[in-house]
Amino acid sequence: MEQIKEDLLLGFLTNQIALLPSLSSQYTLGNYSRISFLKIKSLADSFIQNKEGERIILMPGLRGVGKTTLLFQLYEHIKANLGRNNLIYLSCDIINKQLNSSLQEVLEIYENKILGKPVESLTEKTVILIDEAHYDENWQAVVKGIYDRSKNILMVVSGSCSIAIEISPDLTRRMHTERIHPLNFIEYLLLKKGIFPIKDMASKIREALFNNDDLDYALKELSLINEEVIRKLRTKIPNLEIELENFLSMGGFPFTLRIQKEEIILGKIVSVLDKVIYQDIITFYPSCRGVLEKIFPILHVMAEASDKVNYESLLRFIPGSSKSIVSEVLDALEKAGVIGDIGVEGSAAKIARNSSKFYFASPTIRAALLWMIGKFSRDSKILGLLLENAVFNTLKKIKIYNPNLIQEIYYTDSPGEPDFKVLNAGKIMIIEAGWGDKRISQLKKSKSQNDKFSVMVSNTKSPSIDKANNIIFVPKELFLLMA
Repeated sequence: MEQIKEDLLLGFLTNQIALLPSLSSQYTLGNYSRISFLKIKSLADSFIQNKEGERIILMPGLRGVGKTTLLFQLYEHIKANLGRNNLIYLSCDIINKQLNSSLQEVLEIYENKILGKPVESLTEKTVILIDEAHYDENWQAVVKGIYDRSKNILMVVSGSCSIAIEISPDLTRRMHTERIHPLNFIEYLLLKKGIFPIKDMASKIREALFNNDDLDYALKELSLINEEVIRKLRTKIPNLEIELENFLSMGGFPFTLRIQKEEIILGKIVSVLDKVIYQDIITFYPSCRGVLEKIFPILHVMAEASDKVNYESLLRFIPGSSKSIVSEVLDALEKAGVIGDIGVEGSAAKIARNSSKFYFASPTIRAALLWMIGKFSRDSKILGLLLENAVFNTLKKIKIYNPNLIQEIYYTDSPGEPDFKVLNAGKIMIIEAGWGDKRISQLKKSKSQNDKFSVMVSNTKSPSIDKANNIIFVPKELFLLMA
């Protein structure tokens, strides 16, 4: 390495260590910790206390969901237990763009000039916080190399959602992956209102709905939980439905929670999407470079859609392109963490013939896209779309973290069918979401296909049942407090 570059990187690292306390305070002052932080903190504590555990923690997530804040909250939690030079924060975005360097080069200087010894001989516990790893194409090899050379270094790595998909099997075996999602309703109430979740509330709701086949038992359990929620939340939030509207339309991202004006929040979300498309996607999906300007129009179509989006409707935004190009764009958006999809229920042949039904990683993304084209309002139609999106996000997280409760999520390609069919412990469960009046026609229609009771997520103030049709009505706020 040239002496000039070596001096530049040493100056950067020296300055970075000196500025870390003030930099950290900008991200953490007055902020509550998210639920994800509990696991990250636990793993770091185990490392510092010489307990067995992972020495690489991967935090993939969509831009803007608070990964950097989590890194600095971890810094604040562990800094008293480490030497000044044994805790460093590095952003691969800055290293790449401002220093024209690489993670490998910076860590070489850190090892040789800051630590002053080979990492193999390191006896002090050391933590390296690596942000925006996807900006360094060799980050995996670099992290694995440090891992193999020293048992006294913990690396916490954040990056776009795509890095969790693209990591090598060899590295997967060595790490813990903690996906960082947009805020759910529980985290929104915590970070925005300072309301801590009721102990075991989420698991009790999940158990009543998904680990139980008895309609009366589900009603009894959910009614007890609902009474407790009302007692705790209504005293602090007089109008819980308005707060739910705020969460759906503006509350998906931590960085917007201190902003009051709706148009400023939605504009900032659009800016996040712009960076995802023109910076992040192009980094890990360069083949999309020729169609980047078509991605926003495609997203607008998806934001307005209340049903599945077929490839033919999207092809008109990429003239002369094929279904495979549109599929590639959708795949890129999914890898970036912007969208998720569910397939049609049926045989493999039917699945191959049909398009997926797409939802956004947060209903707030959908609200921002509708606002961008002048079609956002808080009427029952739009709020219904946002609620359905939030129900999908809730079901998807249960599928990820409690696969014993939800194995698959489907939609049915027939008019008037319910929003979701869920494979729950080998049984089919029907779920419908509605903002306005209760719409049970879809649930009645699917009754003969249903192995257990159906769920209507609705405007009801307390849980109730329709025994004749085997339906339980769940307050929308209560359902979203499940995950």
